[in-house]
Amino acid sequence: MIAEKVISDLEYDKILSEVARYAVLQSGKNAVMLSRPLGDPDAVKLLNDKTAEAVKLLYTYNVSQIPFFPDIGEIVERAKVGGTLNFGELLSISAALRAARIVKTSVANVKDDTVTLLKELTGRLFLDQPLENEINEKIVNDETMADSASFALANIRKRIRTINARIRDKLNSYIRGANKYLQDNIITVRGDRYVIPVRAEYKSSVKGFVHDQSASGATVFIEPEQIIEYNNELKTALIEEANEVRRILQELSAKVAAIAENLVWNTENLTETDVIYAKAAYSYRNKCVYPAINAKGVIKIIKGRHPLIAAEKVVPVTVLLGEKYRFLLITGPNTGGKTVTMKLTGLLTAMMMTGIFVPCDESSELSVFNDIFCDIGDEQSIEQSLSTFSSHMKNIVDILNRVSEKALVLIDEIGAGTDPEEGSALALAIIEALMRANCFGIITTHYSRLKEYAFGNGKIENASMDFDTKTFAPLYKLNIGVPGSSNAIEISKRLGLSEEIASVAVSFLSDTKVSFENILKQAEESRNNAEKLTRELEEIEREKRAELDAIREERARLQSELDKISQNVKAETRRQVNERVAEADELLDEIRAIAKKENFSGTDVITARNLKNRLEDKRYVAEERKEEKLFDIQKANVKTLKAGDKVYSAKLGAEAEFVRNIPQKRQAEIRLGAMTTIVPEEDLYVYKRFEKEEKPSVKIGKKVERSAPQAEINVLGQTVLEGVANVEAFLDQALVNGLEEVKVIHGVGTGKLRAGIWDYLRTNKNVKEYRSGRYGEGEKGVTIITLK
Repeated sequence: MIAEKVISDLEYDKILSEVARYAVLQSGKNAVMLSRPLGDPDAVKLLNDKTAEAVKLLYTYNVSQIPFFPDIGEIVERAKVGGTLNFGELLSISAALRAARIVKTSVANVKDDTVTLLKELTGRLFLDQPLENEINEKIVNDETMADSASFALANIRKRIRTINARIRDKLNSYIRGANKYLQDNIITVRGDRYVIPVRAEYKSSVKGFVHDQSASGATVFIEPEQIIEYNNELKTALIEEANEVRRILQELSAKVAAIAENLVWNTENLTETDVIYAKAAYSYRNKCVYPAINAKGVIKIIKGRHPLIAAEKVVPVTVLLGEKYRFLLITGPNTGGKTVTMKLTGLLTAMMMTGIFVPCDESSELSVFNDIFCDIGDEQSIEQSLSTFSSHMKNIVDILNRVSEKALVLIDEIGAGTDPEEGSALALAIIEALMRANCFGIITTHYSRLKEYAFGNGKIENASMDFDTKTFAPLYKLNIGVPGSSNAIEISKRLGLSEEIASVAVSFLSDTKVSFENILKQAEESRNNAEKLTRELEEIEREKRAELDAIREERARLQSELDKISQNVKAETRRQVNERVAEADELLDEIRAIAKKENFSGTDVITARNLKNRLEDKRYVAEERKEEKLFDIQKANVKTLKAGDKVYSAKLGAEAEFVRNIPQKRQAEIRLGAMTTIVPEEDLYVYKRFEKEEKPSVKIGKKVERSAPQAEINVLGQTVLEGVANVEAFLDQALVNGLEEVKVIHGVGTGKLRAGIWDYLRTNKNVKEYRSGRYGEGEKGVTIITLK
């Protein structure tokens, strides 16, 4: 069992106070404050496993904490010996039964096979919902029983209300007839009997029984003889009511007595559950973790935070002990964090051994010890006439007498408070005695002799608290493997000591001491620079890795989108091909049907030709087919044009007839129907239509090989009918080739060709959207089409 002094020195009791704040029951709060670290590794593991399950229940599955109920220990004991419980006590029993029911069912309803310990604990709870409900139904509050508590009570209270009403009616009637005798026209009660206030001088005029008199004597309270019998009847009913209430309370108390042992059992289990929930709530709210647990003395506190230091002020510390060496010798300047680091190690170990998670990195590991010893702080005792040194030595002697192999020893400023030479010699002897005991520990000191000793001993490792080599300000970081310098003179200078006194102090130091301290300072500065460079390189590496990860994610996203688009295009292409093949098959069937006729008319011939043309428009041919070129267009040379030549005006967007050249203005006159107009020379184009070649016979095939898909078509100079037909065929081909966006060049002109094409696009189910070209795309002279 860890000594209470150690509990106080490590401030473990303050942690328990923080944990107790999260307990609901008073018995739970008391149990938390009595919690102590356990030395059995299996028991410690079990405690932490329960805390882990509680964290999962409370913050993953949102199981509520234990509903509050008062302490029922004394209540149950009184019920056991036949005592009658009052309203409030029975309601406390009901609250305790309700808490047990809620805790048991809420945990049992969690469907998680990893939650076993708390299911087993809460599964032991005793439930008696009928008694819980009966108490709540019969008792309204701490002073009232419900009318429905029994049939007899309901009848009695009904009779009481009737009697009360009769008495009031009778008294009201009496008051109206004897108004001159009354002090006030009111009805009051004295000793459960109805009375009226009568003026003292008229008390002989009112027949009845005097129950009371006012303090001044001016008023007497008389029960008129007309209602004495009614009051007697009321008194009898009230006695019957009290007896019935008492009978019901005794009946309920007997039922409580029958389950008394179960209620005690419930209280014990609910208290244990409350303690576990409190540890879980503290651990979760303070961002604590479940460390790895061993019994080998290995301590790996990674970025540990002292739980009693404000989060915005605490500096995380890493402490390693027990794997390569059994002791850490921490040196360095005062106020540098040596004592805090040592206490942090002991405190986190004690917390883990109690089942409380610890504030550090998840990769941390702590060991279970059978005892923790410490000698920390100013132990001067006036009562025992002990100096600081004497008090320290008394503690250390006690430690040496009780220490064992599986103990953790924490000693602050070993050998301090006496002659430095004797103190350091004594400290070395104590350290060697602890090493012979084969225990584990952390020791702080300022003695250089101890630092030198640690260099040559494999069981103890030097460590130091980091500080800024320029300002000598503490950085509260533990450096393992490097002894620290006390820097007492430099710190004193920073606190205001004159340079002259500081120089004198340096002159009193031995050459060996100065040399050793200078070497430590240089080593510290070099190490700080190396660490700074390492941090910068790590930051650069993190940034580059983040950039590389982002590039990889973007590449994967683009590849995923490409695959998706490719699959959609293939699916749409297959659909289009299948649809066209089906249409072509239908047309072929119709042509074959006409061909089979023995005598067919000219109408049949026309029908067959139309079917053939429609079949060719489907463009399902086995051999490669080049895009059909309808005309060639180029700038017109007006000097070579003759009147009547066909030209195309880009401005009008239509074919016209050349009339004459106007060379002095670089213009030309053209005729469009009955209208003539003047246009610039550069507006005119000439083109030549190509004769359509004889088309080969159509062969239908489901596998089609094609030339490279064309993403635009030029319909300049075509009529609306021609332009729309060519655009329709062009879009069909674009869909088959899996194109998403295509361009139609139609010019500006009168706008009729553009309007006709747009009217067709509005009805095409394969067109997702269309728009005029933007600047650089041809603007209103082209239409950009997005296909589905």
